[in-house]
Amino acid sequence: MLEDFRLRVFLTVAEQGSFTGAARQLGISQPAVSQNVTTLEKLVGTTLFTRAKGDIYLTAEGRAFREYASRILYWYDAADAMFGAEGRMTVNRPVRIAADPVAASYLIPRALAALHAAHPELGFSIEPYVEHETMAESVFEPVEDPAADGIPGKHFGKPQDADVEITVAPSPETMDFEGESRLIGVMDAAVVASPLNRSVAKAAVAEGSKPFSTIAGVHVSNNFAIWQPYVPFLTPDLEARVAVKSASVELIKTLVRSSDRLVGIVPQAAVRDEIAAGTLLQMPVRLPDFAFDIHFNPLPEFAGKTVCQLLQQTLQEYLK
Repeated sequence: MLEDFRLRVFLTVAEQGSFTGAARQLGISQPAVSQNVTTLEKLVGTTLFTRAKGDIYLTAEGRAFREYASRILYWYDAADAMFGAEGRMTVNRPVRIAADPVAASYLIPRALAALHAAHPELGFSIEPYVEHETMAESVFEPVEDPAADGIPGKHFGKPQDADVEITVAPSPETMDFEGESRLIGVMDAAVVASPLNRSVAKAAVAEGSKPFSTIAGVHVSNNFAIWQPYVPFLTPDLEARVAVKSASVELIKTLVRSSDRLVGIVPQAAVRDEIAAGTLLQMPVRLPDFAFDIHFNPLPEFAGKTVCQLLQQTLQEYLK
């Protein structure tokens, strides 16, 4: 078994670059450090360090193992916080999440399923908030009270009713430190069409073929069905080709699947399953200007809890 202390010794040696430095930092003897590393190498069945003339270097296997060791220790610490002297994390109530509807439907479920499988004692209450129906006013234009707009939990009812809020917003050209610290992922856009749409189907499935590099190159016989928040990013000539604007991603997908003349522009995560199944085809177009940032906004009293850190890290891993 990979014992907690041996992993800590390994990571400290990797950080310090010497057995002596690791011994000093850990408060144990140098032979004890060497013995723990040797035992660990036997357990994992590979050499983790190259030892040469008093210098210590991670091998290729050691560099790979360091990533696993870091994660293992994180989960050890998280488990200790849950079941150790501090007691359980959730205090017999679910973690309450207010989430953007797209994030709630397509981005968060996989992460929460994995988190719940590892920690079945945790509970979650997820409330998608309705904001995209008035997207033009709520996201793309200033609100009357900008300070109030940034309060986590405001879409859950009262601010104190949600522990954390998951929001999406257009990626800014610049971002301050606070914004960077709350960023947990990016939601890209996808251009999709039905296999029935012969004018673009060949381009969609051709490997390495890029007959058009922007949506302006989509054949003029096609009109667009677009997720409402993307509309402000369109140039006037492209907006003139929009046949359907909707805050409902499902509506757009249904229309595009049944049409031989509609091309859809929707969040990538929302059409992942359809693309894999072949019911929708993805156009060879990248839309970096259509990217939305995904932010994790906890209430101050929730931010310091282990379950908050656990939730944030799990979401970050699954939103990569």
